[in-house]
Amino acid sequence: MSGEAGQPTIGVLGTGGIAVALATMFARAGHEVRLGTPATGRAAAPPGVVTGGYEEVVATSSVVIPAVLGVQGAVQQLRPWRAGLRGKILVDITNPFTGGHVDFVGPWATGGSTDLAAAFPGALLVGAFKNVWWETFTGAPDPSVPTVHVISDAPEAKRTFLALCAPTPYTYTDAGGLDQARRVERMALRGVGSAGVLAA
Repeated sequence: MSGEAGQPTIGVLGTGGIAVALATMFARAGHEVRLGTPATGRAAAPPGVVTGGYEEVVATSSVVIPAVLGVQGAVQQLRPWRAGLRGKILVDITNPFTGGHVDFVGPWATGGSTDLAAAFPGALLVGAFKNVWWETFTGAPDPSVPTVHVISDAPEAKRTFLALCAPTPYTYTDAGGLDQARRVERMALRGVGSAGVLAA
């Protein structure tokens, strides 16, 4: 579950644009990256990325990033491997948007990361990439992109993930615990996730 020099292996689950973009970004940063795809539809691997089935990638990665639509989508995707996630860093990149990305599902008091943490209590939940749009990671680095806010109630997991992110072309900040999920997740709809607009 660790790559060269004991560095954690990063597993990204999904075949959409955000999955491929994140896998490519971390591979370019020098990390060992695996891209999990459905067994019936293996995607072409980006340079430096190894593909495999979901089960294989979850089993062989110490950091797992489900790149799917919504918290419930992540729960459904990961449910068969709940036991295998115990003790691993689980990175939540989802936002509980309604259709059309005009509002949020659920009241202000809730956050998607807290819901995912409740669904997988054995995992070390880290929330990241919630205040930026996924298109941010598909082109050349843009200096106007906002700082990526990273949240977690597991300090060591958060430090590990921030260290993995450090070689990428973006800026990251420790934004507190999972109780900050509702605030960070709403940044995108306020325009904070758009290029050229920074958090107030």
